[in-house]
Amino acid sequence: MIFSWLRARRRRKLLAEPFLIRWSAFLDRNVGHYALLPREQQARVRDTTRILLAEKRWLGRGGLFINEEMRVTIAAQAALLLLGHDHDYFAYVRDIVVFPTEFRTPVAGDDWEDDGLSDIASAGQAVADWAVLLAWDDVTREGRDPACGYNVVLHEFAHQLDFAEGLSTGAPTLGDRELETRWKYAMAVAYADHRRAVKANELKLFFTPHAADNEREFFADLTEAFYCRPFGLRTMHPELYQLLAAYYHIDPVAWKWEKDPFHPPE
Repeated sequence: MIFSWLRARRRRKLLAEPFLIRWSAFLDRNVGHYALLPREQQARVRDTTRILLAEKRWLGRGGLFINEEMRVTIAAQAALLLLGHDHDYFAYVRDIVVFPTEFRTPVAGDDWEDDGLSDIASAGQAVADWAVLLAWDDVTREGRDPACGYNVVLHEFAHQLDFAEGLSTGAPTLGDRELETRWKYAMAVAYADHRRAVKANELKLFFTPHAADNEREFFADLTEAFYCRPFGLRTMHPELYQLLAAYYHIDPVAWKWEKDPFHPPE
């Protein structure tokens, strides 16, 4: 109880401090979604960013020194997932680990200690109850273009929400019994349909082939589409869009897009 009180007091103090001008410049330069948001949601991003900066441990790997711009850029993109979502600032994520570019994760149990070819190249990875790993070049490239169709920060932090709430195989509390009933069924059907399309080598996929790997990857890919291709998701999968809007409590289609970013991933 005392720890919760101290944490709440510390957060109030952080939120009472001004958001630094140079931090705003980082948002303008590296977080393309920020300019699309109404003012009240921009304020929410700034507030959440301040808390994430203070409460997470930021680690550089591969010779990368983590500077202020990197921390603000990543925290602000992660904050997009919490715009309307009741949360505790990803309390179960302790570390945010940043590599300069694509990194490799050994496959334990595959004799990876002796086999340099048995590791997996990745731009991001979420580790349950511990960390998010990110490649900085992908963070900036995708973060600057909100309609590019991808966002590795959103993808990996969506995994963390899933780890905490079982979103890919269960149903969140949506405040609407009908929506909660539909969630598990709609997600299972859409995932099965996507797997069939990938196995059939269909050329025009809305979701990425990687989303067919398992339900967790499908949910993370779906979240990317919700934020980065909302018009396409609403057109191609209206029920999924409605469910995500009910969960995240936002409507990305209503944001100030310069153009209709409706396109499948290349």
